[in-house]
Amino acid sequence: MRRVPLRQGVVLLIFLGLAGCQSLIYYGHAASGQIRLMQSRQPVDEVLARLRRENEDTDLLYRRLVFTQEVLDYADKSLDLPTGRRYRTYVDLDRPYVVWNLFAAPTLSLQPHRWCYPIVGCAPYRGFFSVARAERDARRLQAEEYEVYLGGVAAYSTLGWFDDPLLSTFIRWSEPQLARLLFHELAHGVVWVKDDVAFNESFATFVGRQGAAAWFQERGDARDLSRYEADLHHWQRLLALLRAAREALAFVYESKLSDDRKSFGKAQIMGAVRACYAEQREAFGGGRHDALMASLNNALLVSLATYQDLVPAFAVLFAEQSGDWSDFFSAVQALARLTPDQRLARLRASADEQIAEGRDDHSADEIQCEALTNHGLYREAPGAVDDDVGGSSHRQHESA
Repeated sequence: MRRVPLRQGVVLLIFLGLAGCQSLIYYGHAASGQIRLMQSRQPVDEVLARLRRENEDTDLLYRRLVFTQEVLDYADKSLDLPTGRRYRTYVDLDRPYVVWNLFAAPTLSLQPHRWCYPIVGCAPYRGFFSVARAERDARRLQAEEYEVYLGGVAAYSTLGWFDDPLLSTFIRWSEPQLARLLFHELAHGVVWVKDDVAFNESFATFVGRQGAAAWFQERGDARDLSRYEADLHHWQRLLALLRAAREALAFVYESKLSDDRKSFGKAQIMGAVRACYAEQREAFGGGRHDALMASLNNALLVSLATYQDLVPAFAVLFAEQSGDWSDFFSAVQALARLTPDQRLARLRASADEQIAEGRDDHSADEIQCEALTNHGLYREAPGAVDDDVGGSSHRQHESA
């Protein structure tokens, strides 16, 4: 029988010791999945040596492994992102994703269902190493009248508890995607605020994007940089559309309308968003996000807000530090020491300024969606008004 390393065994005991009856099975699943992953690691140098012996040093896996080690060296030297022993090992998995994240939200609300965990705090998602187990929990939440979104995850960070490995689930990605992912995950080792997933993920998302752009600019790789920027531009256009959808939905959900009328308004908005996407499919990536749009519901919108909403604020903060990575990380750590309300107020003010001045690709001119603008929710239409809500102008809402 293979012995479980001490540190992994301690973490397993922590998870199981803190779990109540209902969560005991889940924590056992999470801890055992993590342990199996760690036990499967192979040093990258050994994998590269084996591929050379097998005359596969031109294979895509070989080239991507070499590339990741160059990216890690760059992160250490140029971005002030400490790598330590992270991503110096490799695991070949027999599945397309390492974990599946489950998001849930009520049918008439954008307030996410939240799960709480030892050490990292509460989050608006739950991760599973088994898709079958994730689907079972998703069905249970659907039975409780939640909308759910189940998304495959290629990589995740253990926040320094373990030396995270490279995984087969992402190693063959394009170089821009791979660099962005590594910088994103490394950022979690710099700052992590318990119970504030939106802050943590938006920060890491910004670092991933900015770090990848800096990497390709420094290398002078115009083709990859151009492709990277085009893909990012399409994605940000889609985020702008879905941000507008969230604001419209929040207006309806927070109104005094009856539930039937809220459902009617929701259907109008969702239909308008799908129509806008279909009409401008090329501007949103030419079909790259069809599967995502097919899953459009409250839970999906919650998942995107978790990772994206505060990214413009970190762009402002980076500019305020004149693009100096060390100063930027110090400023982020200072934000992390604020109270949650102070931190959110500061970030939202910066994000709103960035968007209002058109210095971010979330700006309104990126989306021309007449169907969403004229969906009739703010006019005297059947099912669209109630009391003082119908006569009011569209007020801004902020979604978590």
